[in-house]
Amino acid sequence: MITPAFELSQDPDFLTITIRVPYARVSEFDVYFEGNEFKFYAKPYFLRLALPGRIVEDGREKASYDDKGIFTIKLPKETPGIYFEGLDMLTSLLAPKKSRSAKPLIQEIDPGNGEEEQEEEEEEFDWEIEQTPYEESKEDHLRSSCGYGFGNQKSGVFGRLQEELSEVIDIKNPDVTPIDERRRKRLAAEAAKFDPDHYLADFFEDEAIHHLLKYKPWWVE
Repeated sequence: MITPAFELSQDPDFLTITIRVPYARVSEFDVYFEGNEFKFYAKPYFLRLALPGRIVEDGREKASYDDKGIFTIKLPKETPGIYFEGLDMLTSLLAPKKSRSAKPLIQEIDPGNGEEEQEEEEEEFDWEIEQTPYEESKEDHLRSSCGYGFGNQKSGVFGRLQEELSEVIDIKNPDVTPIDERRRKRLAAEAAKFDPDHYLADFFEDEAIHHLLKYKPWWVE
């Protein structure tokens, strides 16, 4: 999971948390807050904070998302007018990983329900995973010359998603690979994977192709 870039601000009645998640789906996210706890999850981003003051869910909470990939979450303070100290100390706000020794070391399992219990444990999300604070690297300033996507307007997408997309991306470090070099590597990979026998088989097994060639759409008939 990736710890997103975030910042906190406040007024006498509300705590505002701004989270930058440019590559998440706005329709698929979870937010939990109670007391001093705040948790946010939108794959592949995860944020867990130990707040310096208490917040409450009373119907006044609000959340918004803009086209730049920024979530803005406004949470009511439990005690209006109280000042939360240390909101600029982002590293200290990241809650430490808790101990998991609460479960017994030896547990009796019913043979009939063993598989169902195992499936439930696999589906449960681990809210206590360790977090690494987001830090802007020097490479982020060099990625503007290595854009991709529509109009080469995107950059920095794969740098933080390398672990998630390692089996999908053929070119390593695409964020710092120039466009011309990416093209050469793509052509080389296509040439290496080309199999003439695969296309030659179409000349011998062409029944499906002839059937498609004889098809006439409704607007022709």
